[in-house]
Amino acid sequence: MDWKAMKSKLNLKSGKNKWLVMLAVGLIFLILAFPFGSEKKEDLEESSDSVSLQREETETAAAAVSYERFLEQRLEDILSHVDGVGQVEVMIVLKSSEEKVWRVDRDTSYSITQETDQNGGSRRVESQAVTENTILSGQTGKEEPLLAKEMKPEISGVIISAEGGKSPQVQAEISAAVEALFDVPSHKIKVLKRIE
Repeated sequence: MDWKAMKSKLNLKSGKNKWLVMLAVGLIFLILAFPFGSEKKEDLEESSDSVSLQREETETAAAAVSYERFLEQRLEDILSHVDGVGQVEVMIVLKSSEEKVWRVDRDTSYSITQETDQNGGSRRVESQAVTENTILSGQTGKEEPLLAKEMKPEISGVIISAEGGKSPQVQAEISAAVEALFDVPSHKIKVLKRIE
């Protein structure tokens, strides 16, 4: 259908009708431009919490990679100065990320109640309640949890590529050094011959 045919059907000859139809069409387009449905405040807060959690997980993962790389670099530096090892490259894999243990205030209460009813029956009720609250430190409004200890991630495995990795004596020395440094069992340490 072309514009002239539509114009004759709607009888848009007068200027007033033209403007009313154009206004109605404009309002329809305006309504269609707005998104349907409305996000509730809770949805927005959940979305914000999700973004914060993702950011925290990303930061934790980045810290783990940084810690891995730090350990690799230190081990490469040490091993490259050992007789017979030569040029070396190290890969360390962590089991988990760093763990922080926060100080808590623990309150434990224990009670025993002995009851006897009219028929001579008795019952004994024991109950225990434990309440834990994280200890905060700092100024009011800027309080942060108090850190009790920080545990570095465990090492899952180590691979070492060394120029002297073909020699069984060098392999044994490297493996023993890694066992001593990281408390990793020998079956999780692999020393390979490096090729250029």
